[in-house]
Amino acid sequence: MHYSRALETAMAFVGIDTVVFGAPDVALARNMFSDWGLNKLRGGSDSVVLETALGSQVVVRREDGPQLPPRLSGGSNFREVIWGVASGKELDAVAEELARDRKVNADKNGTLHSVDDSGINVGFRVWTHKKEKPSRGTRFNSPGLRARVNSEAAVYARARPYRMGHIAFFVPDVKAGEKFYRRLGFWLSDRYAGGAATFLRNAARGDHHNLFLLKSRNGATDIHHIAFEVRDVHEVFGGGLHFTKSGWATAVGPGRHPISSAYFWYFRNPLGGMIEYFCDPDFLTPKWKPTNYRLNRFSEWHLVDGIKQAGDGHARPSLATAKTGS
Repeated sequence: MHYSRALETAMAFVGIDTVVFGAPDVALARNMFSDWGLNKLRGGSDSVVLETALGSQVVVRREDGPQLPPRLSGGSNFREVIWGVASGKELDAVAEELARDRKVNADKNGTLHSVDDSGINVGFRVWTHKKEKPSRGTRFNSPGLRARVNSEAAVYARARPYRMGHIAFFVPDVKAGEKFYRRLGFWLSDRYAGGAATFLRNAARGDHHNLFLLKSRNGATDIHHIAFEVRDVHEVFGGGLHFTKSGWATAVGPGRHPISSAYFWYFRNPLGGMIEYFCDPDFLTPKWKPTNYRLNRFSEWHLVDGIKQAGDGHARPSLATAKTGS
């Protein structure tokens, strides 16, 4: 497929603004996302809005409420993803492009709502969140470079996600999904060969991917996971341990992706798919050359059921045991 650079730079996407879920039990969903580290913005018995440190939002409404978009064909309670754009000019460009071949509705707040070529409910609005500020981040020591001196490394009692970095879906036709988003201005980062999966980023310069589309085994469209960025690998571990102690189940991890280089820890989301803590993703520019991978490169390494903590009832190995290797 051929796409012009002019098209891919025409619409300035900023990131994932909002995701919307339905829920049979709004209070349970509120507790889960609060344990995850999101801040409650507002809500009651029928709906709740929680936000990351940057201000992007997770909206949960009662699943039989009148304001929810329909379920995807896969049947989970995920309902919609809303992408942020830089200005009203970009929003108008998105509306014009979508209106060429599909219905587009604008709500009273100016958010556009439509459906993509995979059947995913998508929205677009002007980004109004906080701007990312440069951060020195955690100092790591390495051979020949001792950046952390007379100071202990960070330990996190829990995570406070900064933003939603990417979202992933099962789709019946990955190539059709890629074509739709590249038509809007997304950039190709990498693929799995044969239409198995594609990694797309919403800007020429940005994280390795903001959207990941995977081939559905049963032909249905549904959520796979939503990824929340935290500061460093220590916060991935601290957040995962806290979420585990709060009673939520690991799906896979912690571990590290060779594609994107990010550390991860996935947990099951009872509303649909998974939620992921991640940190340290690759950052790409137009000079990046996409690769068509033929072998599964999900992880460089990963654990399958989380981490067993000291003090959780599991005996610590003794020094004598470690020395004998038994």
